[in-house]
Amino acid sequence: MNEDTREVMLILQEECAEVTQAISKCFRFGPDQMKPGKERTNINMLEEEIGDLLAMVDLLQSLDVVTAEGLEAAKQAKFEKLKKWSTIYE
Repeated sequence: MNEDTREVMLILQEECAEVTQAISKCFRFGPDQMKPGKERTNINMLEEEIGDLLAMVDLLQSLDVVTAEGLEAAKQAKFEKLKKWSTIYE
């Protein structure tokens, strides 16, 4: 693994943790809650963190670490699992 790939993957890992934290804030305090002194709601923060995560995924694609086709196949497979094992699509 070269240094660029390593750095992008490390930052991606950090962004995953930040998405997790933003989701936790939505559950704990509600999606519309604003932290004192902040102008963004918890859901706005979640959007920002997911955007940061997607940026890192795009960088992995540009470095040819992952492919758009591979990601799309994995996404479609996940949708099929959700249809089978969750109530989201009912």
